[in-house]
Amino acid sequence: MATVGGNLTQRSRCWYYRSHWSPCLKKGGDTCPARSGNHRYGVTFDLGPCVAPHPSTLGAACLAYDATVHTSARQLETPALFGEGRDGTRDHQLHAGEVLQVIDLPPPVVGERAHYGRAISRAYAEWPLVEVVARAVIRDGRIETLAIALGGVAPIPIRAHAVEAAGQGASVSSMDAYAIAARAAEGGTSLPQTDYKRLLLRGLVADALERVCAVGAVR
Repeated sequence: MATVGGNLTQRSRCWYYRSHWSPCLKKGGDTCPARSGNHRYGVTFDLGPCVAPHPSTLGAACLAYDATVHTSARQLETPALFGEGRDGTRDHQLHAGEVLQVIDLPPPVVGERAHYGRAISRAYAEWPLVEVVARAVIRDGRIETLAIALGGVAPIPIRAHAVEAAGQGASVSSMDAYAIAARAAEGGTSLPQTDYKRLLLRGLVADALERVCAVGAVR
């Protein structure tokens, strides 16, 4: 509780999971009741049977920074800690009794910048509707490397690979951040009630790109 490891391995905050009266995949049930029920705060990238977004903000940050996780039994890259999102019964891939002990971050790079942004509605959902972690290395007026990690939109933290590819090599002075951000939802399949998250995602990614590329941004 209240630890880095606890943040990364916390359980779903879905109200169906929390309800004593509602069976679900994570509690040994056969189906995800949110899929046919109220899922307006669910996923935009429908990767598996469970439609609850992963709750860890720190997980998205570790993904953007290519963190390595050390447990009591092995060493894992961040994607391996969370899996592919296809198993609706689990929030992470640690084995029973396995303890997350250390997180290694790579050293900072000269010219590196970062930004975190989120869209929230605290009156209705205690977790972010959409969140974005952007990490970029700017050199000679261009984006040399770019990492964009997304939270609140999938059963696992995910990378926006299409955005990263589109932004790679872009000039910071003439970049069309909104056009690049339009690719943020590529590969996603929204649920009937979560299509609005695609607009939030595009806006947050565009804002993150503009901020990490701004002249005078924190390095």
